[in-house]
Amino acid sequence: MLATTQRRRGLVYTFYSYKGGVGRSMALANVAALLAKWHRSVLIVDWDLEASGIENFFEGVTPGLRDLRRSKPGIVDLIMAKADGHEIDWAECLIEAYPFGAADPVSIITAGRSGDGFTERMQSLDFGRLFAEADLGSYIEKLRNEWISKFDTVLIDSRTGITDIGGICTIHLPDVLVLLFTTTEASMGGVIDVMTAAREQQSKLPFERRRLLALPVPARDESRTEYKKAEEWRIIFANRFSDYYRDWIPKGRTPLDVLKLLRIPYVSFWSFGEPLPVVEPSESSGLGAAYDVLARLIETDLDWDKVLSGEVIALPVRSVDRALDAAWVQRHRVKALEGLKKSGRQGFMEVVFYSPNAAIDRPQDALLNTARNAAIHTFGWPIGVVLDNEDDRPHSTAEGIVAEIHGSDESYDYWALTKQGDFYSLMDLFEDSRRENSIFFNSRIVRSTETLLYCSRLFRGLGANGNTRVTLTVRHGGLKGRVLSGASRLLWPGQPLSTEDEVTSEVSFLLSDLDRDLVVLVEKLCEPLFLIFDFQRFGRDIYQQIVTDFVNGKIT
Repeated sequence: MLATTQRRRGLVYTFYSYKGGVGRSMALANVAALLAKWHRSVLIVDWDLEASGIENFFEGVTPGLRDLRRSKPGIVDLIMAKADGHEIDWAECLIEAYPFGAADPVSIITAGRSGDGFTERMQSLDFGRLFAEADLGSYIEKLRNEWISKFDTVLIDSRTGITDIGGICTIHLPDVLVLLFTTTEASMGGVIDVMTAAREQQSKLPFERRRLLALPVPARDESRTEYKKAEEWRIIFANRFSDYYRDWIPKGRTPLDVLKLLRIPYVSFWSFGEPLPVVEPSESSGLGAAYDVLARLIETDLDWDKVLSGEVIALPVRSVDRALDAAWVQRHRVKALEGLKKSGRQGFMEVVFYSPNAAIDRPQDALLNTARNAAIHTFGWPIGVVLDNEDDRPHSTAEGIVAEIHGSDESYDYWALTKQGDFYSLMDLFEDSRRENSIFFNSRIVRSTETLLYCSRLFRGLGANGNTRVTLTVRHGGLKGRVLSGASRLLWPGQPLSTEDEVTSEVSFLLSDLDRDLVVLVEKLCEPLFLIFDFQRFGRDIYQQIVTDFVNGKIT
């Protein structure tokens, strides 16, 4: 992990693939667009001189870039000017694209002035001679230093294979090599060989460098259509690139954990032209979410924990509040109660939460990734559990995603999540698998704590900031005739009995206040439930102990 305590100079990420056709340039363009959306200053430099055209990806959002390239100098022009004994100010090369509006530009230095003569000028460059006679190495270092002083992130689109130009991109310029590869030995072995050589040669440069890191990214992933084969290859990737991942993944994570999210799927829908799926998302694509993960990783300087928390995005809040769609809740409630009845269980905990002011609009694949990362695996089946088997895995709908899980022990879980972050869940009571006709006060406190923390993790992962307001409702049902007890012991002689069958509680809070108010919010959710059991209450110290233990990964 590249950790810093204050704003640092920018970092250079070279996107490299040993062979073409892996979507390298497309990945770079989409990552750049997302970084700009998150208000980061980003520079793209097109060093793929023989197959140039990175600006084409932005022509749809900023028409005229192709024409602008004809009049603007680029890399070939900078190097030719240097070879002729004078230098062009690289700032004169900049063109700007606006994938998300004028406030969030992507700066681009193209391969050079296009049109007649570009190919001849490019092919006339003798890089070996220029390094030996024109001090090209020092000039490239000068450009690099000026770029990282100006921009938060510099993205280099490199030539494939092993070439002099590729050496500039993989040895002289980068802090991190983004290695895109596919399921072939040539592709994997090629990027490993280049990475090995780049580290060796970079250590010999007469310039100060930190250790070159690698960010291996499987491309053209087929897990949507060939699930078993893709899983087998994921294990191969984890083994082959293990050392590179372990340079930056946190303790307790494995390369295989990372590869469950860090991959770029092949989606034929986006194979026509030069699209930007992150700008024009489609339900048929997993690309938007894949680029989102890669962009988060780059934005956070390879901090995988921050990627999982989703904290790099700061979406604005709405100026006008919206209401929760009651009809949407009722549709899922009816279906979930039918599933619960089929399972033979009577008791349930229902959770509904939404934000009236968060400006969230996420595609289904991004919802799935966020839901998977938000789940808290401390107590039994987590709320919003994501399973990968064919019967229980979530599926996409026009509104978002839905999961229905019938456990082998007759347990039942149902949850749904919309593109706007509205969440519905119904799950059977943990108590019914341990002691029928009981409600465990400590288990209900634990579940309420988990609900609030899951809510926060989910919204943060969807891009909500601290000013996001949340309304969260919990309903317990199937209570009539149950006794209030504890998970490990009976608490009262005669045991308080409920004559009510349902009870509902609701809280509202800002995400920024959750940590401070967590115990109080848990108490507000649980107290109406406990009171129907012959006026039972618990002291704040009991809530404090159970909540604190859960936050620390312990069940009281």
